[in-house]
Amino acid sequence: GMSSHAIAALTLSAALGGAAAAVVGPAHTARVGAHAPARSRAPRTALAMKLETNLLEYSFGLQDPELPVPGSPPPDVPPAPFDGITDEHRAALVRDGVVHIPGLLNDEWLEYLRSATSWQIENPHMWASPGVASGLYDYIQRNVWSTNSAFANFYYYSPLASALASLAGTDELRLSTDLLMVNPNKGFKWHQDNQNGPVAHQHGLRFWVTLDDTPVDHGAPVYLKGSHENDSVGDEVVFVDPSSGDLPRYSELLEFRPKAGDLIAWHPRSIHKIDGPPTQDWGKRLRRVLGGTVVVGDAPYRGEGRALFSDLGKHNFKDGDKLEGLYFPRIYPCSIEEERVARARGECTRTVEGVMRLMGNMWSSMSQMSSFGNVVNVNAAAKAQAKVEDSEPAQAADARQAKAQSASAS
Repeated sequence: GMSSHAIAALTLSAALGGAAAAVVGPAHTARVGAHAPARSRAPRTALAMKLETNLLEYSFGLQDPELPVPGSPPPDVPPAPFDGITDEHRAALVRDGVVHIPGLLNDEWLEYLRSATSWQIENPHMWASPGVASGLYDYIQRNVWSTNSAFANFYYYSPLASALASLAGTDELRLSTDLLMVNPNKGFKWHQDNQNGPVAHQHGLRFWVTLDDTPVDHGAPVYLKGSHENDSVGDEVVFVDPSSGDLPRYSELLEFRPKAGDLIAWHPRSIHKIDGPPTQDWGKRLRRVLGGTVVVGDAPYRGEGRALFSDLGKHNFKDGDKLEGLYFPRIYPCSIEEERVARARGECTRTVEGVMRLMGNMWSSMSQMSSFGNVVNVNAAAKAQAKVEDSEPAQAADARQAKAQSASAS
């Protein structure tokens, strides 16, 4: 495994991947402006996304693709409605820990989000540089809502917030963190999500909006049904051994093959995986996903002592304080003008204060960081998973059977 010093260094690199924008400060942000233009360079198409890690290729500060929002909504209107949530969907989320919602986005919203993603790839932000350099994804950027106005508008006005609020049965949602992910080259083995922002699992809801159909032979998210109720996986653990603790109780696999515009929502403690292409290269195919975590209802802040890449704003929250404000914008029942204006001024981005808080928290959260080391050390994780599957032939057979059934159904 990785040493604690190596993990800490890598964590700091990820936190600072674009923290130059925070270090340079407001003067640089003002110079770039809220409508940072694309640099003059040879076009990089969405089908050739092996981005360079040359610092000069990345943008700092705020970005605005100036995409027209579907329906041209006035600033203070609620998000678009969505009436596709049923009682069975809500029951499945509670029972299974995950639910698939077909057809969240209509053609107009799907094209909007695809255009925003293509623009972001063409104009990569510094915050994407560590993930791109790792090779885990062709493009990956956390908290893209805070720097790119097109994604902020998606949360303010698309039907996503309405669907999630209906699923959770709540009258308020705030965005804790988001993640734009393009082409998971190596995939991720069995894990739970712990980079959900400063919110306890019971107050969070994970989401995944897909912009492309799932391939027939890989790329399908697979969940251990009901595993959100397990008692053996610690809150800060990432990768897990499905044969350990009480996880063998959750041997039934749920595999989803979402289509473009679909939504998957799940409990943050649900154990799941996704397999990348056998070649670890998507080639000319695309797998674009906008994912993240929303805060459900009136939830307390829980971030003290935790190494959270998504909680790098300038604030003085203590555990137990109400989780609210411009760093965790309300998206349901309606966005708040003060929070929208703060984002447009660049006040919601990573800050020096937030990075220093992260550095201090890293050492008090070494269990989390050790598990994060497994995320980076993908080869080691793959070997560990192979060993698990060798020792659990029945579960491996179930996985193959579920994959075959899903492929034939599609």
